Amino acid sequence: MLIRNHHFARVWGAQLLSQSATRMYQMAVMWWLLGQVTAGERGLASGALLACAALPPVLCAPLIARAIARHPSRGVLRASVSAAAVLAAAIAAYAASADVQMLAVYPVMLGLAACQALFDPCLSKSVPELVDDADIEDATAFEQSTFSLVGMAGALLGAALVELVGLAGVAAAGALAYLGAALLVTRARFTPLPGAEDEEAQGGLSRTWRMLADLPFIRLALICFAAANFFINATFLVLPLYTKNVLDGPALTLGLLEGSLWLGMLLGIFTGGRLPGHPGHIGAACIALFGAALVLPGLVADRELFVVCLVVAGWAVGATNVVFVALFQRSVPAAARPAFFAAMLALLGASFPLAALVFGLIGDVVSARTLCLTQAVGLLPVAALLFARARSSARSGDAC
Repeated sequence: MLIRNHHFARVWGAQLLSQSATRMYQMAVMWWLLGQVTAGERGLASGALLACAALPPVLCAPLIARAIARHPSRGVLRASVSAAAVLAAAIAAYAASADVQMLAVYPVMLGLAACQALFDPCLSKSVPELVDDADIEDATAFEQSTFSLVGMAGALLGAALVELVGLAGVAAAGALAYLGAALLVTRARFTPLPGAEDEEAQGGLSRTWRMLADLPFIRLALICFAAANFFINATFLVLPLYTKNVLDGPALTLGLLEGSLWLGMLLGIFTGGRLPGHPGHIGAACIALFGAALVLPGLVADRELFVVCLVVAGWAVGATNVVFVALFQRSVPAAARPAFFAAMLALLGASFPLAALVFGLIGDVVSARTLCLTQAVGLLPVAALLFARARSSARSGDAC
């Protein structure tokens, strides 16, 4: 598929580089922060950083939707990674010349996340501009696999580099990666779809939400996944606390745990499309499986056991993602996709900042093992609701 669609391959490569750079910075700063604060403040410090990483897609959703709807995809993608390169170079120069103040790393994380929040939905919107219709599902799988590949590579590289070359070295490597992404985007050719520039058809976020009234199952799925994400995304806050406070491990242990989660997602992405059944049933089962996978590490503190459980949990998320993103690509009208994908990221990400802060505050009071059990219990009613509504939708013969 990548050989047939080499322009898509270039843009996908750019996404790999840009997300790797963002992920490395987040991982490096996370571990750096844990070494700067006392044990009783680690949860809040980590939660605030994750909130900075998650806020831009939520707060900037209307601006992102307008930008990717009104401007050529190549220009938006190139501008976002170029701006990220400037930010990464600035914090690298600062860290190399002086002791970094703790508060300085937060706005940089916010800025890098904002650039990535513009890049990702623009790429989702532009997939039909880069591949033929028959290749949309395969291209979607590759696009979704980026998060998993980056999660593995970025987590391990960020953890290793921050102990070898420090925060300045990680940021400098990120700046180079962003510049490489800008070059790849420049060399790609996009074929805009007919009618994609019709501003009236593009609408906005509110019009997109009204449009979803005609796609009730998709709207329900978005709501359920937003609720599930409150507990699922808390994993990225739980893992550093579990590593530091429960396992008492080094940065590489954290990288191994996060890499296991992303490895599972990668496996799920490339196998999820083969799962039989209604998308709602698949989603409900996978949400329940994710919760079940967190029960054992909540009861037993063992690194190897946690690795296996995280691979299973990651598979559940990856399988769900590819099934539903492919469904969205085919079900949502082409002219509405820019606003839809921006709205999707905003809705799915809205619970992330809240989860990071809530679980961070709780994590300063209770054990990270208790946080794992809290995640598991919270996911059960979400899975039950999605399964019940999907069952009703399947009986009526409406998959959307």
